[in-house]
Amino acid sequence: MVLVDGKIYGSNWQHNSRGRWACVDWETGETHWDEEWFNKGSVIYADGMLYLYEEKNGNIALVEPSAEKLKIVSTFTADAGTGPHWAHPAIYNGKLFIRHGDVLMVYNIKA
Repeated sequence: MVLVDGKIYGSNWQHNSRGRWACVDWETGETHWDEEWFNKGSVIYADGMLYLYEEKNGNIALVEPSAEKLKIVSTFTADAGTGPHWAHPAIYNGKLFIRHGDVLMVYNIKA
């Protein structure tokens, strides 16, 4: 989960199998939106954007933070490596680092 401008963004786990992505107000606990996007996973924030990394198939989304809805700007899939996509992504110096199994992928995200 990440906190951006008073909103918590992250995913939840439903019925021990699938998750949904959500935006919750930090102060009130009100759920602004709760939407399905592949599966649960991790989220990281940098340079005004969210990066969602879904754990089952390695889908990655660039998302504009919004209390209105899940605003996906673009997507791609981390397709190297094996096993579940459980490692948390990292961002450093304009690069997104994704580890999957024994493979480390690096994507240039500098605008």
